[in-house]
Amino acid sequence: MNQNWEEIIWRALRNECSSEELMKLQEWRNETPENEQMYVDVKGIAGMGNFLKGIDSLHKENALENILKRTRQRSLGHSRLLKYVAVFLLPLLLGGTLFYFLKFKQQVGEELPVSVAKQILPGGPKAILYLSDGQVIDLNRTIDSVIVDKHSGQEITLSKDINALNYSGVTGNTTQPKELAYNRIEVPRGGEYMLVLSDGTKVWLNSETRLEYPLTFGEHSRDVRLSGEAYFEVTKDEARHFNVIMEGAIIEVTGTSFNASCYPGEGQCRAVLESGKINLRTEHGVAVVDVGECASYDIVSGKVTVEAVDLKYFTSWRYGTFYFYNTPLSEIVQKLGRWYDVNFKFADESLRDVCFSGAALRSKSIDFMLELLASTQSLKFDIQGDGIIMIYKK
Repeated sequence: MNQNWEEIIWRALRNECSSEELMKLQEWRNETPENEQMYVDVKGIAGMGNFLKGIDSLHKENALENILKRTRQRSLGHSRLLKYVAVFLLPLLLGGTLFYFLKFKQQVGEELPVSVAKQILPGGPKAILYLSDGQVIDLNRTIDSVIVDKHSGQEITLSKDINALNYSGVTGNTTQPKELAYNRIEVPRGGEYMLVLSDGTKVWLNSETRLEYPLTFGEHSRDVRLSGEAYFEVTKDEARHFNVIMEGAIIEVTGTSFNASCYPGEGQCRAVLESGKINLRTEHGVAVVDVGECASYDIVSGKVTVEAVDLKYFTSWRYGTFYFYNTPLSEIVQKLGRWYDVNFKFADESLRDVCFSGAALRSKSIDFMLELLASTQSLKFDIQGDGIIMIYKK
C-alpha cells in the first residue's frame, strides 16, 4: 500500500498522528538514507516556518536578512521538496516573509499598486443566537454566563474566553413531549463561531452561515440543518447517525471530521471528508465519500460528483488560513468578501479568471491581502469611500 508520506510527515510535525502512524513513519525513515534525509529536510523547513510565524516583534530588516541567509545556506536541490515548501511555508511565508518583503519594497521607495482609503479589519468571533422561546441573543455582547431556553427549561453555557456555546451539559428529559426544541445560530459576514452540541460534536461556523439544531437530539437520529459553511467533528454514535441537511442533500455520518458547504446562490452543496466515512444522499441516490474526497451536488441538475481533492483548500479556514491553488480571482474575492465584510467589483471582467496559488493568515488586514495579490499579478485595487473595492488591470 502506497503511503502519502508528505501528509504523514506534515501531521506528525503537528502532533496529529496516531501511535501506529508514528511507528510506520519511523520504519519508513529507517528504510533508506534518502527517506531520512527527506524527513530531516522537511522538518528543517517546518522549523523555519515556526520561526517565521513568530518574528513580528523583531526588527524587520534583520528578520528579512536572517530569512534570506538561512534560505541560501541550504539548497533544497530536489524538485520533489518544492511541494513540501508549499505545504509548510505558504501559510507562514505569505503571512510573514512576504509581509517583510512588501515592507522592504516600501522602504526603498517602490510604490505598491494598492490604494487604501481606510483599514478594513479581518473578521472575528460574532454570532446571533435564536432560542426556541423567542429570545434573541447577541453572543458578541454577552459575557460568560448560563443561558436558559425558557421553552425547554434547559441551560446552555457561553464561554467568552474561547468564544463558544456549549450544549454538552444539556440532557434530555424523558418526561417531556417528543417534539424537539430547536435553537438557531447565525454568523454574519465578517464573523465565525464555534459551538459544542449536546452529544459533544464540535462545529466551527464560517462567515454567512446559519445552523439549526435541537437542544438535545432525538432517540433515533441527530439532525442539523445547514446553510453556509461549517466544519464538523462528530462524536461517534453507531445507534444514531448524524445528518447534516442542506439544500437538496443530506450528509450522513456516524463519527468523523468533515467540511460541509452550501451557500445560497452558489448552486452547489459540497462535503469534504478529512477522517472517517460519510455518505452524500440526494433524491438521485447515495454517494460514498472516502477520506480526501469531495462530493459535490449540483442543485439545478441533481448531478453528484466525487473526486479526490487537496483537503487544505477546503478546510484551511478552520485553522485560520486562506489557502488557494490555481484559484480564480472571482472565487478568491468572494471568500475575502465574506470574511472582511466588503464587496468587490471588477472594472475589467477579464480579471475574474486570473488564477492564484498561495496562502495567507486570516488574521491579516485587508490591505495586506490586497498588497499580496497585487504584488503577484498586474492588478490594482482601490478601496472607495463607500467601502467597495474596485479591481483594475494595471
